[in-house]
Amino acid sequence: MVRILLVDNHVVIRCGLRALLQTRSSFHVCAEASNGREAIDLATQKKPDVVVINVNLPVVGGIEATRQIRRASPNTEVLIYTMENNNDLIRAAISAGARGYVLKTAPDEQILEAIEALSRHNPFYSSSVSEKLLNELTMRVGGDSNGVHLTAREREILRLIAEGHRGKRIALMLGISQKTVETHRAAAMRKLQLQSVAQVVRYAVREKLIQA
Repeated sequence: MVRILLVDNHVVIRCGLRALLQTRSSFHVCAEASNGREAIDLATQKKPDVVVINVNLPVVGGIEATRQIRRASPNTEVLIYTMENNNDLIRAAISAGARGYVLKTAPDEQILEAIEALSRHNPFYSSSVSEKLLNELTMRVGGDSNGVHLTAREREILRLIAEGHRGKRIALMLGISQKTVETHRAAAMRKLQLQSVAQVVRYAVREKLIQA
């Protein structure tokens, strides 16, 4: 039985989560909290297997509550469940000890999968969050020879441009809009101070994005 503590300041959200979790016979909601202070106290007392917690909480915020919960109950895993999807918050959550991060817009099945994974002490992140983490890693270690850092998507689009593909074709290949392609292309060229396709090709050859 996986014992779960639900933490959200919105009663409707907690009710919806509880109803969803009750569809799994192996899940048991052992307690609920409406603010970070209650969450810390309940986690300390009940030692749940997984805490599902919102970020924006009264009294004590979700990130600080996560830090204190992990300190008080090291075997308890924390799943951040929020609408917020930005790099700073994701980094803060991981730094505080959360090993799961699911957006409230994610399908219900993803929440169940996340809790199942965390109950086995395996990390779980929404696909969009995983992409942000990958881009973050790429920016840290994937800088070019001049120290300029591009996201994975920016490098991919520059490579395709250098290979001779145009915006509409790139959009079809990557499954994104042509406007998104142009946004990434413009950002990459601005970072690299490139002014033409010929310069993009020379850059791609130098950085081994394409074969000369």
